Amino acid sequence: MTKLNVVTAFNENSLKDHAHQMFQRVDKYWHPDINLSAYHFECGIDAYKLPSNITYKNLEDIEEFNDFKTTMDMHDGTEKGTLDYNWRIDALLSSPKVFALTEEAFKIAEETKNGGWLIWMNTNLIPISNLTSESVLNFFPEGADIVHLSGDQVQSTPDQYSDPSFMAFNLNHQAPLDILGDLRGAYVSGELLSYREWHDAFILERLLNIYRAHGMRVHSLTPSNTRKGIKSTPLSNYLINIEETNRSLRDSDGVRIFPLSKEELPPDIRPNRTKMLADIIRFHKPKSITETGTWNGGRAIEMALAAFENTDEVTYTGYDLFEDATDIMDEEEFNFKPHVTRDAVRKRLTEFKNKMRKEHKKVFNFRLVKGNTREILKKENPDLALIGGGNSIITVQNDYEKLKDSRVKVIDNYFSEDSDKNIPPKKYQGSNILVQTLEGIKRIVLPSSDPVKNGGVTHLCLIYDERIVPPLPDELLNVPIVVHPRDCVDKEYIQANIKENMTLIDKNKFLGKCIPNDHEAIVVSGGHSTDFTKLKELIRNNPEAKVLCVKHSYPTLLKNGIKPWGCVVLDPRSIEGESTHGVVRKDLFKTIDPSTKFFVASMTDPSVTKYLIEKKANIYGWHAFTESLRSESERETEIKDQKITVMQELGIPEGSTLITGGTCAAMRCLGIMHTMGFRKFDLFGFDSSIKDEPTAEQRKETTGAEDEEARPKYLQVNVRGENFWTTGELLAMAQDCERVFNDTSMSLSLNIHGEHTLVSALWQLYLDERKVPEFKDVFND
Repeated sequence: MTKLNVVTAFNENSLKDHAHQMFQRVDKYWHPDINLSAYHFECGIDAYKLPSNITYKNLEDIEEFNDFKTTMDMHDGTEKGTLDYNWRIDALLSSPKVFALTEEAFKIAEETKNGGWLIWMNTNLIPISNLTSESVLNFFPEGADIVHLSGDQVQSTPDQYSDPSFMAFNLNHQAPLDILGDLRGAYVSGELLSYREWHDAFILERLLNIYRAHGMRVHSLTPSNTRKGIKSTPLSNYLINIEETNRSLRDSDGVRIFPLSKEELPPDIRPNRTKMLADIIRFHKPKSITETGTWNGGRAIEMALAAFENTDEVTYTGYDLFEDATDIMDEEEFNFKPHVTRDAVRKRLTEFKNKMRKEHKKVFNFRLVKGNTREILKKENPDLALIGGGNSIITVQNDYEKLKDSRVKVIDNYFSEDSDKNIPPKKYQGSNILVQTLEGIKRIVLPSSDPVKNGGVTHLCLIYDERIVPPLPDELLNVPIVVHPRDCVDKEYIQANIKENMTLIDKNKFLGKCIPNDHEAIVVSGGHSTDFTKLKELIRNNPEAKVLCVKHSYPTLLKNGIKPWGCVVLDPRSIEGESTHGVVRKDLFKTIDPSTKFFVASMTDPSVTKYLIEKKANIYGWHAFTESLRSESERETEIKDQKITVMQELGIPEGSTLITGGTCAAMRCLGIMHTMGFRKFDLFGFDSSIKDEPTAEQRKETTGAEDEEARPKYLQVNVRGENFWTTGELLAMAQDCERVFNDTSMSLSLNIHGEHTLVSALWQLYLDERKVPEFKDVFND
């Protein structure tokens, strides 16, 4: 019978991530007639207990591999930190595969004339059922030289790469050995650097094209006109690719293919209604809390912290399916959260319990109950019950029936329509149906703007007997105004702007990332609150600080004798048009100081760029992140790992830095300077509110796109009893400021200048409510 050998390679990171899963399941499911050789590098395997029926080989025993790593050290996808990472020019990325695959092939060829089939498999291919060599070879046509998974478009490029996770070589024939020799030679000689891309999929595809032309018989397991990958092949009954697969998948024995961690948990999700729940708890002062739908325990901790403000002891009981949850149950209950283990949640709550006892002398008692509440939940009467597990009608009704004697009930996921009239299907509106059928008891659907995946808005509903429980104060029932910004022009217009600006702005003067520095940035927006006396004093006391402004504040700064170091331009509309401040944009650039650097976004209307060029301005380019940049297939989908696919036809180079930060140029100033390494900021003119109350005539003005319902241009908002007049655009900026204030990942040191503005009120609110102290508050030095 034809021999079948498999080869793979792994390091310590991949071993911990998924290779150990592959090896354990090879041991469980593969017949002994399949030989697996696993080459390891940068990994001391003696520290791990690995299956003994696999042959482990040290890739670093191969001298050519070590020489290659040394020679190609700088070609790591960043050219030693001079570029943003680009996997296409990471010569080291595929080298373990190339050397392991070719080394194994040459060794087999030396040992026997008819070496049979050699399969390369990435360690992210996981066995899920019994497999024999006969089962695999049935899929390989007689006489084929190479069997592979045909390529799909990779990151919107026209190149058709073979899927690098699986490829089989018939070592009974000479041609497969020859092509592997050429592949190895391209790496050893350094020839790979002469290619446009330096990874194995690109180089091997070009070699395959040449060998096909000379008669090599290449067979694809991937049917044409289908989604590519292992799951579209007959091998999907035996293997899965974890990068293509639902992590809750179970094997033929019903065992989770990816065991859930007993230590780690997914990060908390903190929707806006979480704060409202905490406010409810502070007001009602419960000492005992029961929750259905504990998930990762984050909400339990938030509720306990709020309760501890009025008591020294809290008792919490949490119900969840935990690791017993399945995809079928998720579908039944409209759940999108990843599954977790009870052990991991217990560990987290135990750590919280110990911390509260040690640092605050508080007592946190908790009990976690695993199972379906329709089967295990008994009648309870805690001070407060949060019903937030399943969303099916039967589950919500069951949980409410068992917890209705609680003093205060809070029902999560009461759904309403979003602005596009979307709402989850009726079968998931268990909370709605329950609340609408209750009689003789107070029911309050609390205001919310929290979106639901696939459409809709979700709310908390408070239920209590008003004869016993006092009503919530009015300030907890205020409806938050939330603006959902959209680009001010069509995406096609923005895309056309980018294409033209890529020909107008020097490609060598586009912004990229810089390492963090200790310099200060002074950002001046167009608000009325800027005190130029204080601004000048700050500049005088910090001569090295960089002053950055927006187009509306630029002429005002020049008028006050301040020459900005930079001016950020982000406007996809014509230079001849009128700005949101009622000024013709061209007039804002009548006077250009030669020392000012103009940071022009690639989406800016080319008429603005051309005018600045005409004025001999010193122009730098930058790319503002917007959905209009993303490929059609990805647009509006969740961004993962901070990576997106930019439409290739825009002309934005691979690996370019995309700058986020908000809906207006002022907020992108922070994004630009943060990208360039700045962490300390003084902000002037960040008002988000207008100075004077609008007149009766102004209040009649409306705004909105042609496809939107007209709405008032001026809005009145309230922060802690203080009223501010604003507009939709300014309010969007205020929301951006709130996000920046609360984003600890940016590590910003902020100082907000100006008084009696919407942003200054939000800043003070943030300072009063933040839980992390300043250094001086701790040590008083």
